[in-house]
Amino acid sequence: MNIVPDRILIVDDEQMNLDMLSRRLQRSGFTVEVAVSGAAALDRVRLQSFDLILLDQMMPEISGSEVLRRLRADFSPAGLPIIMVTAVAESDKIAEALAAGANDYITKPIDFKVALARIHSQLERKHAEDALLQSEERYTLAAKASQVGLWDWNLHTGQVYFSPQWKQMLGLEQALIASSADFWYSRILPQDREQVMAAVDRHVQGHNEVLQCGYRISHADGSVRWMSSRAIVTRDHHGNAIRLAGTQHDVTAEKTQDALTGMPNRLLLVADLECALAPARPPLAEAASHALLFLDLDGFKAINDRLGHLAGDELLKSIATRLQIIMNEFNIRESPRARAVAARMGGDEFAILLREGATRESVEAFAAHIQHAMNVPFDVQDHMVRCAFSVGAALACASHSQPDDILRDADIAMYAAKKQGHGGIAVFETQMHAESAQQLELENDIRSAVKRDELEIFYQPKVDLRSGVTYGVEALLRWNHPKFGLLQPGAFIQNAEESGAIVEIGKWVLHNACRQVRAWHNVFSDRPPLELSVNLSPREFIQQKLVEGIRQTLVDTDFPPSSLHLEITEGVFVGDFAAARFTLNRLKELGVYLDLDDFGTGYSSLQYLRELPFDLLKIDRYFVKSLDPEQPSSSELLQTMLSMTQNLGMEAVAEGVETEEHIVKLRELGFSFCQGFYYSRPIPSDAMEVFLSKEPDIGSGPRCFPTASIDESATIATVGAA
Repeated sequence: MNIVPDRILIVDDEQMNLDMLSRRLQRSGFTVEVAVSGAAALDRVRLQSFDLILLDQMMPEISGSEVLRRLRADFSPAGLPIIMVTAVAESDKIAEALAAGANDYITKPIDFKVALARIHSQLERKHAEDALLQSEERYTLAAKASQVGLWDWNLHTGQVYFSPQWKQMLGLEQALIASSADFWYSRILPQDREQVMAAVDRHVQGHNEVLQCGYRISHADGSVRWMSSRAIVTRDHHGNAIRLAGTQHDVTAEKTQDALTGMPNRLLLVADLECALAPARPPLAEAASHALLFLDLDGFKAINDRLGHLAGDELLKSIATRLQIIMNEFNIRESPRARAVAARMGGDEFAILLREGATRESVEAFAAHIQHAMNVPFDVQDHMVRCAFSVGAALACASHSQPDDILRDADIAMYAAKKQGHGGIAVFETQMHAESAQQLELENDIRSAVKRDELEIFYQPKVDLRSGVTYGVEALLRWNHPKFGLLQPGAFIQNAEESGAIVEIGKWVLHNACRQVRAWHNVFSDRPPLELSVNLSPREFIQQKLVEGIRQTLVDTDFPPSSLHLEITEGVFVGDFAAARFTLNRLKELGVYLDLDDFGTGYSSLQYLRELPFDLLKIDRYFVKSLDPEQPSSSELLQTMLSMTQNLGMEAVAEGVETEEHIVKLRELGFSFCQGFYYSRPIPSDAMEVFLSKEPDIGSGPRCFPTASIDESATIATVGAA
């Protein structure tokens, strides 16, 4: 393990590849940045330096080959190694890339062990080149010895000279220092000592031209310092090594502080975890004393996309400041031994280590306190941005012998929290390991679901309460997974959203739903054309070609725009309200209807209703299910919502209608439209056609379609949030 992490840039337009490769490289000790396009990669390289780039060959707009050509105009292969990622069959492109200056290549699907070996190989060459250049400046460095420790090892006698500055780095007096390599090794932490000794041996034996190693060393005051050493061997005329001379730099500050926020970074947190876990070996008491919390900012990518990366960085700095205030307040209340440490793990992820006396109850309470404090909006470039964090926590236990163990469990818990929706909290439990493996399998499969024809659209009727007749249907996605069976959206939509696969899936749903409902227009030509409602995800909403794509789908399927309702949740307006309004206005120009979905459960604001061109509000099922004759306030709340929509010239649809009592009450309140299990569960297209063919005549009462033969509850696999 190289304690001084190398910085790697991964360039790939597939979000799943980025997430999986980035996470595995980070766990291998690298600092990782990502870019989703060639243009973004070129911008990143202009703003910061990288030790190596993994560059995907096939990308839209600017290909990997073009990015390689532009980079080679400014950086040599030795100065910036570039490894191309390409398909096995693209031998011509591989040869072209190597000729254009690529250092190496790896093929898809990526074998991580092979990729890691090639990355290490290229980085070792780069480090050797860098160290060789720096070794030529050795005496110049010595003249500036105030910041550098020098050492000179006579390999024949075993004597080592340590400069005064080297000794000062360890806080040692001259009398306490033995002139031997054994003394140097004894001060290096046991976890790092073997790798340093091995690196010295490899260099002396001639395997590397220059010695470069990073390690942690014990200071006289009991603290741990991060050091970086470079050295070069001198040989006699027979080629035998006779002397090894080098420098030592104290890089503690730069290695343990996050450059953007000034917070402690992952490196320091891991070191603290090692200290926290060490006393617990081998047995650990039943009551955990340490806990690790992972905090992930929900929807950060959307904020970056709408406001730009500079605004995103400003938001992260503001979050770090507020988080540090929370830590200071906590540490003032608690005893010194229970002090909490917060760190930025990278990207939009933060972590908190709680020491001494942490319990499940105290961890959950602390997580809720953080979420409450973070709920106050941040002012980012004159935009008020409200943040929600998913929090996953792991309590230290006997199985956590290494920091990676508890880091892994906190990460798994964090993803379990994200499945709960914005602002979820989850504490790790053993069964989450199996669930995590299952989710990983779904993540790998979701991109191919459309190509393998595994997706299916179910339909749920939308009913006119006045007549009991179905006036429209909502298209709801299902996944016929070859292993897990029929999955509802809760099991996979979040994965699809995060990976970007939701964009392709959304296009498929819209096209096929329009084609199906258009066919029903012809079959049931004696009734008004059915309306179709299709959900539009936040990831789809920010796509540049969204409006044109919907326009083309309407043309391709000959679907009347006046029959299409696009359902949009309030979450898409967090960030850039002006951009959201612009997109909605363009959608309205198509002639479609815009529905605000799940009204009353998110970031509801009268500003949305007053300034945005919505036609209809879908009242969340929570308000209908809470109808209680004994509690008139529930009815009054629904009445208020209905009056508000009517005053704004909008319609309202009540969701979650399941009983005759719901129907009666909603009619009394004046609602005209509803949907819910009372009429039908979501059912396949052939069953929906039967449903429509048995519709009662206008004027007759509502009728519940018998769905026992297609009862979804008997066929849906219990995977994830299904």
